This record gives sequence, C-alpha cells and structure tokens, in this order.
Amino acid sequence: MDESHVSDSEEDYGTVEANSGERHDRFSELPDSLILTIISLLDMRNVVRTSLLSKRWKNIWSTIPCLDFIDFEQTPSIISSVLSQWKGPKILKFRLSFPNFIVGPSSVMDSLLHFAIEKQVAELFLYFYFWECVNSNGKDIYCLPQPLYSCSSITKLTLEVCELRIEGNVQWHQLKILKLVYVDGLSGDAMNQILLGAPLLEVLVLESFEIGENENFNIRSTSLKMLKIHTDYICPETTVLRIWAPNLLTLNISACFYGTCLLDVPSLTDAILCLGHYGDVATQFEMFNHVFRSIRHVEKVTLSHWCIEMLVQLKTKYMVMPLSNSKILELYYVNAKDILDLVEMMFPKLERLIVDQGDQGFDGTYGEEVHIAMVDACNSLASAKMTFPSPSLLRLKTFEATWSISKPSIIPVIQVLLESAPVLEKMVLRLRQDASYPKTFILAQEKVLSMPRSSPTAQVIITDDFGITDKSSSTCSCSSCNY
Repeated sequence: MDESHVSDSEEDYGTVEANSGERHDRFSELPDSLILTIISLLDMRNVVRTSLLSKRWKNIWSTIPCLDFIDFEQTPSIISSVLSQWKGPKILKFRLSFPNFIVGPSSVMDSLLHFAIEKQVAELFLYFYFWECVNSNGKDIYCLPQPLYSCSSITKLTLEVCELRIEGNVQWHQLKILKLVYVDGLSGDAMNQILLGAPLLEVLVLESFEIGENENFNIRSTSLKMLKIHTDYICPETTVLRIWAPNLLTLNISACFYGTCLLDVPSLTDAILCLGHYGDVATQFEMFNHVFRSIRHVEKVTLSHWCIEMLVQLKTKYMVMPLSNSKILELYYVNAKDILDLVEMMFPKLERLIVDQGDQGFDGTYGEEVHIAMVDACNSLASAKMTFPSPSLLRLKTFEATWSISKPSIIPVIQVLLESAPVLEKMVLRLRQDASYPKTFILAQEKVLSMPRSSPTAQVIITDDFGITDKSSSTCSCSSCNY
C-alpha cells in the first residue's frame, strides 16, 4: 500500500512498516506468550501501534486473542483493515462499539461479526448506542445476523441496543453469561428459544426491554444461578412473569409486571425485589402474598417501597403472615413507622437490618423548622414508654440507617433497637443534615449517644453528609445503664 494514501487513522492502526532504527529494549527479551498477555491489556489502537516498536514486535500483535474495538474514532473500514492483518487461530474476546457513527449498510457490520464467528469467538460484546443504519427499509437499529444464533463457541455474550430476530434454533451450547440491554424483539417466544438453546446458562441480565401484548414471559432454566431483570417499561395487563429456576441463587427484579410468580426457586439465597404491580387491590395482595411466601427461605432480602407497603397491608389485612427465615433485610424508601412492624411480625431471625429513606427525606422543611421537629421527637422519648417484643430482636447484630434529619421519626426506632437488641454489635447512622442548621445534627448525636443499650458491646457510629463521624463505645453514663 502506498503510504502517501494512508489516512492518519489507518497509520495509527499499524499499516505502515516499523521504524528501521529500532532500539534494543528489555521488553523484547520477554517470551512471546508474556508479550501477548501484556498487549492484550491495551485498547486496540495501542495494540497495533506496538508493531512500530521493532521488527520483532511487528507481527506479534496480530495473534493476540482479545480484539477490543471500543473506540470513539474508528469506522468499519479501519476495523476491517486490522482484521485482515490478524493471524490468530481463535478469538477469546471481541468487543465492538459504534457510539457516534453512521456506519453504513448493516452488511458491513455483518461481515465483522462473521469474522468473529468463523474464529470461534468465546466472549462477544456488541454496543450500538447511537447507531444509524443506512438500510432500504429505513430501520435505525441493527438487526443481528442469523449465523450469530448458531455460534456454539460463545461463552459470554453482551448485546446493547440492537434487534433480535430468531428464525431458527438457538445453538449457544457453551454460553454461561448473557446480558441484553435495550434489545428489541425480546418476546416471550424469543426468551424461550434462547433458554432452550443455552443449557449451560448461569447468568442472565435483561435491562430496559419492552414486552408486547399477550406475552407469557417465562424464565425456565435448570442451570441459571443469577437472574437480573430491570426495565422501566410498564408491561401490559396480559403479561405475567413466571420463573422456574431450581438452582437460582441470586434474583434481582426491578420491573412493573401485572403479575409475578416465583414458581420454583428453592436454592435462592439473595433476593432483591423492586416490584410495581398494578390492577385491583385483591390481585396485588394475592400476587405479592405468593411472592413473599416463595422467598421465605432466602437468607438476604431487599425490598423497595411498594413491596414494603404490600407487606404492611398484608399484615394489617390478614394479621397472621408466614414468618421469614431471612438473616439480612434491606429496606429502601421506607417510612420509620414501618420498620419495627415488619421486624416484629415477619423477620424473627434477623441478624442485620439496613434501611434507607431514599428521596423521601425532603418534606419542605429546613433550618429552624427541622430543629424544632427534632427537639419535639427527642423530648417525646422522655415521656413515651417504648415497648417492643424482645424476642423479635434477639439475634440482631448490625443496624445501618441512612436518614434525613428533617424526618426525625427514626429517633424512636433507634431507641427501641438499642434497648431491645441484647446482642447488637454495631449501629451505623448516616444522617443527612441541613447544612444551614448544623445544631440539629449535634442534637441528634447527643440524644442517640446518650440512649441506654441492652447490649454491652454495642458501638454506635454517626456520620453526616460531610463525612463528620462520631463514635460511641459501649460505655454509657446514663443512670439506667448497669455497666
């Protein structure tokens, strides 16, 4: 190739000869296998530039197993030029992204993927965020080519902003990790085909997808160990999520389905539920009652505001609820008044409790108004007799809370926990304060640190938004304490 006609970009990718005046360096004394390992840690632009270091390095890059084309300045023609010089037998990792370019006909992209498939790619990452595809049908999203669905060498696959259109059987026989983000065509049928064609799949992540009408979205897999479903789209009333995964260990759902059924998850140890069901109240109660019963055995449970509301309402409606065996409970966007109710009625084996008020802390009050509210909350403790069944807190060792000073309702909860948790080891309080009225935070500190504790080893740590920390050991000067 005539160097005078080579663009700067192509020259950067090593299409020119190495410098004739090479220098001896210690890197060149390393074995090829170690040099390849080092080069594989670089992005593709710098990988190809290594060919300019010396004659020995000229062709070493062309056999690296990892081809990473995550670059803001590349085009398909440049990538094709690089691939034409690549001489490796197999591709371990192939990462491809075009975030800012109009890349031309999809056939150009198909050819790049065909190259990776022919080289038995193991890990494939495709990201087309601002893709503009010049096609006769006018589509502006890249549709994956059919040969990709029969690439049996893939072990890890990440697809972002593209379209699924499965016309035959999926043959991802070695696939263990699958992540789909903003993927069109993720219907119930497509999901069934994928799971049938991926018998070894262990990790499944589905984010920002939309399901059509009359879809049964079923997750059925005996190999699955981790499932994450996150989407802001509200699914149609005819759509129900059903999960059969007997070996599933971790479940993370943040979605709004008309119904959710955990039909078979006996091995589950960690469940994060940010659900949002809709429909009539009776249907919501029935659905969440089923979900909660299905996770009674789970060691760690995380619940969002809607789930917390459902639990409280279920407790009020039915009075008797099945007890959970969970040892770790995280509550987000929770009201202080609900914390003790849930612990008292449903989580008797709790060892660690984490609560976060989320964005509900701001209520339009600030400065002196916040301080007055805090004074009232602290003063009310002196006259109010706090009662709580001690058996419900017999195992609690750790309590962590993130709360706003403008919502002092957490103060009575803190007192109950300190007085009723006999084996409490650590209490960490992150109190968001009003910077214009710091004495409110000081008042909260003083009140909390002076509260009596039933645990002789309890340590209280209080921090604010600015990283100020105050700690208290188990020693307390209160007359009510006996140590």
